[in-house]
Amino acid sequence: MALKSTKLFIINTSKSNYSIYILYFIAFIEAIFFPIPPDFLFIPLAIIHYRKVFFLAFLTTFFSVLGGIFGYFIGLMFFEQVGLPILSFLDLKNHYADFSVSYNENGILAVLLGGFSPIPYKLIAIISGTTNMPIFDFLWASTLSRGLRFFLLAFLIYFFKDSAINIIKNYFSKTVISITIIFVFIIMGFKLL
Repeated sequence: MALKSTKLFIINTSKSNYSIYILYFIAFIEAIFFPIPPDFLFIPLAIIHYRKVFFLAFLTTFFSVLGGIFGYFIGLMFFEQVGLPILSFLDLKNHYADFSVSYNENGILAVLLGGFSPIPYKLIAIISGTTNMPIFDFLWASTLSRGLRFFLLAFLIYFFKDSAINIIKNYFSKTVISITIIFVFIIMGFKLL
């Protein structure tokens, strides 16, 4: 039932005159508490507006990182009052306990992975604030990883418009996993130097 209502929401929203603004709003709130990633609305809107797909990717990245900054400050200043209830509501409290143990050592890697991979970005943002990760590190890693995610989708849609949906369905997850593994090796290589 939830999947059906999500599909209906996406279809109706993509036909709205305000669809692009709704996408930016979802990108913003998803980075704080919203459970549905903006990709589900970004893809149909990018296909509809494929001539402006890179601008759409840029603004989606911008609003996602802006939301991530709010999540960061929730973790930094209001973890007990706001961050913990959000994590509990999303059933991520156990993940937080496990994940935060080694977070200080691998914070940049966590943000790079969380911003690009299926790991909930809101979890990464809140933990980054809670563990006092330097804001500059959080910003550049978030911008790189979120941008890579949305610009990869934009690239596929722009250059493979007619077959983009099939490519995304069949290869996007594999590409995300491959790039995530590359991220891990790059960061580990820098740590060894």
